[in-house]
Amino acid sequence: MAEQIITNKDRLKFYNEKEYNYNWDKKLNEKFITYRIFYPIAKAVVNFKFDIEWHGTENLPKEGGFMMAVNHVAGLDPISIMYITYHDHNARTLFFMAKEEFFHVFYTKLPLLLFGGFPVKRGTSDRKSLDFSIRVIKEGFGLLVFPEGTRNKERTRPTTDAKAGVALIAREAKADVLPVSIHIEPRKEHYNGKGGKAKYIIRIGKLIPYEDLGLGDKPKSKELKAATKLIMEKICEEWDKDVIE
Repeated sequence: MAEQIITNKDRLKFYNEKEYNYNWDKKLNEKFITYRIFYPIAKAVVNFKFDIEWHGTENLPKEGGFMMAVNHVAGLDPISIMYITYHDHNARTLFFMAKEEFFHVFYTKLPLLLFGGFPVKRGTSDRKSLDFSIRVIKEGFGLLVFPEGTRNKERTRPTTDAKAGVALIAREAKADVLPVSIHIEPRKEHYNGKGGKAKYIIRIGKLIPYEDLGLGDKPKSKELKAATKLIMEKICEEWDKDVIE
């Protein structure tokens, strides 16, 4: 097995070296009450940080399991996605992968567990995380994934050369995929020292039916790559709709 990729250990205060054991067999529940209680906090945090707008929440499936594939540009992306879906009364309970190192410190672990985060060991074939992802979808929930595998700190256009894991999960769960773009750039004030908020635009595209991914029962590597490319192209189509002045 490949060595796990850990990038934040030295920057996370109070890092607990003890192995973290997530309860992979726990019962999955709707989080409507949790969202309702913490929605005002999420709203305050997101709006304090960004000048946010969103489009396409009508494309969010009303029922059944699905995968939401999103490009990743900011640490608040999962909270922002949950905020806008709840805001438009289309709230669906979402679960999402987060780097395992975030579960080794209490101040990141607690909110992750509260809002549906679960650990993934990056750089390895993390079968437990994969199986949990599949169970989330099969039990009728939404799985939020970031196919690029890490945050794009430059906030540039998403690449179509993403991790094939997103297609593998879709194939195992026979999941439809919802492409979502996050387009964020600083306003001009950021460059002249006047501060201001970064413009942050979320666009939810049309659902990609599983059948359109071209994945058989035992897809070859090239088929997984082709399905991943299709998903990323749909994300890029949404991203390209915005030119932020």
